[in-house]
Amino acid sequence: MGNRPLLFIKAPPAFFIDINSDSTSVVEDAIEDVDVDVDDVVEESMEQVESIEPVIEDAEIRRKTERLIFLSAPFQQKAYQPLQFSLSDGRIIEGVVDRVMQDEVILKSYTGVVYPTKINELVEIKWRGKVF
Repeated sequence: MGNRPLLFIKAPPAFFIDINSDSTSVVEDAIEDVDVDVDDVVEESMEQVESIEPVIEDAEIRRKTERLIFLSAPFQQKAYQPLQFSLSDGRIIEGVVDRVMQDEVILKSYTGVVYPTKINELVEIKWRGKVF
């Protein structure tokens, strides 16, 4: 057979580079040259911890908004039935997503009742008994 490959894969070639012990000293020298003040690093890390919570809330609201926009399309309104929307005040609304605005969603029950609801009040969306 020789040195012929057994399997052809359509991909760019991959190369492996051997790292000598000489190259690691260059990295260590570069690390030693950097002057870092420990107090600044501690203050920056404390500031980052405080700002994590709003980012998580924004990500959750963005995720809910994307799902609601998906469910507001005409085909999805027909395909994803029955939907149940659980709200933070304990109400459960069965219906479809009529419209999605900046921070509010218009839910329409199967009986035709319209419920304007804030997106952050929406706890979960269930489709056929499973969280969507």
